[in-house]
Amino acid sequence: MKKNNNLIKIPNINSSDAKFEKLIYDVEDSLLKKHSYFKKDFGHLCICSGGTTSSCAKNGFTTLDLRKNYNKINLDRESNLVTIGGGVIMGNLINHLEKHKRSFPIGLSKLPGAGYILTGGVSPLSRGYGLAIDNIESVKGFLGNGTFISLKKNQLSQEEQLIWEGIKGAAVFFSIITEIGLKTIPSNPIKIIEGFVNPTELSEIIKLSEEFPENISLQWIYAKKVYVYVFAELRDNFEDKRTKECILLLERYSSLEKNLYKNFNEINFFPKELKLFEMNSNYHSEVISLLGEDLNTDLQIFIRCLNEIMENKPNNSCYIASQQLGCKTKKLNYGSSFFIHRKSTWKPWIYASWKKNDLQEKEVVMDWMYKSWSKLKRFYPNIHLAQLHNHLSSHREELTLAFGKRIDELKTLKNICDPQSILPPL
Repeated sequence: MKKNNNLIKIPNINSSDAKFEKLIYDVEDSLLKKHSYFKKDFGHLCICSGGTTSSCAKNGFTTLDLRKNYNKINLDRESNLVTIGGGVIMGNLINHLEKHKRSFPIGLSKLPGAGYILTGGVSPLSRGYGLAIDNIESVKGFLGNGTFISLKKNQLSQEEQLIWEGIKGAAVFFSIITEIGLKTIPSNPIKIIEGFVNPTELSEIIKLSEEFPENISLQWIYAKKVYVYVFAELRDNFEDKRTKECILLLERYSSLEKNLYKNFNEINFFPKELKLFEMNSNYHSEVISLLGEDLNTDLQIFIRCLNEIMENKPNNSCYIASQQLGCKTKKLNYGSSFFIHRKSTWKPWIYASWKKNDLQEKEVVMDWMYKSWSKLKRFYPNIHLAQLHNHLSSHREELTLAFGKRIDELKTLKNICDPQSILPPL
């Protein structure tokens, strides 16, 4: 992006380097109602709510940056519902809630904005509290046709029901959300068991984790080496018997360390020792997120496949990581959102990165990403559409694997709510 001292820094390097057509920074409701100027042939709008996605700014496109004017946070102390603007960063949200001993199931990074919530929202806390979309109580915003919407979970008309469900998982295709009402959760201590392990140990820990209770989850990353995080929420400041038993099973791995944190906000995932490249300004990247069920008897085959993928990765900036779902994510709001893969236990993602402006390396890296995806489909056949890839050849397949039988309903919503395709295309 062009340098401007008035702009908040865009953390995604692809987006920050984009030569956009126009950046609209002072976004207000009155502007969103008057969408006639969007009819120019510059293509659809890009929306920036946190700036971590490569879709928030693209060459030749116009970006609406919500982060300046839609950044309010208000917690109702009686109901413990929090209202946030569409440009609120997740780190700012939990900073605000921490003052009141409340929290929210954000992801592994504190940098994303409301897009994290609206695309599903997978957190280490999701097994106990559901996905981020499961905690939405109300939304306000504008459809692509300029119509203002104000929806509340328990006050929906028949006409509003499909829009409500579509917003939870597919909002970006037909709406611009400027305000979200969310349930909050108690801020409890967190015990983290973390460290480097070898692939065989990863296999053993994954097997253990598929029996974890809902307050414990596993996150892992395979970069140069494998790093694991076992995340245990100590509810009511108490380490119950089942939690102790699970943590005790991990003591056989001498490389793992236990750390106790006062709350989620104190944790920084993925230490500097991993030397990851997300914030390296010399690299561009693409990320594809998958979904699948328990590995069970496929576990050893999966580890062999994973090793093979990592042996063939084109550079050290590429990696594969995974988060654990299950428990509440399998039970809450089934059928009432466009996150349809409720049977999922695992959300792995493939991170493909290359030196920017090196088109030859980019081609090699993207080939590795697609080949890796093809190999992992056996275990993880579905997609979590946390990133938009309408600029890639895989976009249509990703849409089908993300929304399944609901893709036709999404197309209907698109046709009615965004008939001029002002927002990202299907």
